Amino acid sequence: MLQDKVRVSCWMAIAAGLSASPAIAQEFTPPVGYSAGPNVAARPCVAPVVDASAPRLTCIPIAEAAKLFKTDPGYPNADKQRLSVVGAYYVDLPTGERLTGAKSPGYLSVQLQLSGGRCFSLSAEYYGKLSDARVMPTACDGRRYDDDRVAPQPAGKSLRLVGSAWGYGAWVDDKASTTIVTAPRSQTFKPLFTARMPVTAIMAMNSPDASLGNVTLVGQLHGKPVVIVLEVSF
Repeated sequence: MLQDKVRVSCWMAIAAGLSASPAIAQEFTPPVGYSAGPNVAARPCVAPVVDASAPRLTCIPIAEAAKLFKTDPGYPNADKQRLSVVGAYYVDLPTGERLTGAKSPGYLSVQLQLSGGRCFSLSAEYYGKLSDARVMPTACDGRRYDDDRVAPQPAGKSLRLVGSAWGYGAWVDDKASTTIVTAPRSQTFKPLFTARMPVTAIMAMNSPDASLGNVTLVGQLHGKPVVIVLEVSF
């Protein structure tokens, strides 16, 4: 069971790191279900709104979101390659606001930065899939979590690197309005999957002892900001 293995491995690794970094620990949501129960089918996709000033979330059906993604047929470890959507949301912004940035030290919670200068934290429960997603005000900060360990694109490519996290790179093809996400732990440009939407930010967290992880993508779909969380193996 992929999510069970990610649950155990990733949380043990991140907990060790957070114990040495109290500032991050204060805002980091434990990954993969530690605050959720197994009866996820009975949980709402989106939690009741608590703060009326916050952006509203609208669930995208997982089957619909899954159609946006295609694994790369030329991937060297195709037998190990898996991708599934565990949560997807449209983000309905307050009137006059634009989404100008998104970041996280892992893959949840995600700090959403708005053009008016406010920031909000998107978090959710996670047990097999996301539930009870919510957006709450949070303090803005200048920290960055980009990962420099991303292999460059091959000569002749005209892709634009929009973000990197835990070894993954998000490369936008502006002509095709698609995004190639490259695999972590690789010394060469190795496409893992393609998203049929332009991505503006990527966040992630991997297992320390297996080729498993979670990837969060922020992008634009049908003219609206979206946040999509994936479970991947590579």
